[in-house]
Amino acid sequence: MTLHQVERELREAMARDDWQAVERLSVVLDRIGVPQRPSNIMGAALWYAEQGMHVFPLQPRSKLPYPGTRGCKDATTDPEQITRWWREHPLSNLGLATGYVVDVVDFDGVRAHAAWGELWADVPSMDLVPGAPLLATVTTPRPGGLHAYVVATGEGNRANMVAGVDYRGRGGYVVAPPSYTDTGSYAFLRPFNPGLTPHPTTCR
Repeated sequence: MTLHQVERELREAMARDDWQAVERLSVVLDRIGVPQRPSNIMGAALWYAEQGMHVFPLQPRSKLPYPGTRGCKDATTDPEQITRWWREHPLSNLGLATGYVVDVVDFDGVRAHAAWGELWADVPSMDLVPGAPLLATVTTPRPGGLHAYVVATGEGNRANMVAGVDYRGRGGYVVAPPSYTDTGSYAFLRPFNPGLTPHPTTCR
């Protein structure tokens, strides 16, 4: 099945409340997502930094920063620091501090997509976040999990925009491709488009 076929069938399954089909198709959708950037994590970290995005290491196969660090407050674009981090801990996952170039809308599974769709059911067309163009989408290990990368707005984090949907902005972070956990990997579903004016803020 192609990406567009899976997306169409997923929408149709949601419309008829066939959640068994939604779960099955979400797994297929996750498998179709193919990274668009270097497969090694240090190489990916350096690529993100070249685009102005601030990165930092996470524990291997984990979403968590290393103990004794400041997490996203340590995030940087400095290639020498990034290289030192990954040479010291080559199996590190990749944390991406939001609020620098990108913010992220975090869909925590298939029911989050349904809740979002119900919220905007009567709106014929609009950006995912008004005034913040979509830059990329990333599948996450959770079935139906999706990170939608949008241009940074300067806003902070916000939980439960609707049920199961959080906003990662200034002071937040996400796990970025090609990181992986014991349950699966993070991969670009839609190619990344960094060619828009960044809106840098700070991770506080």
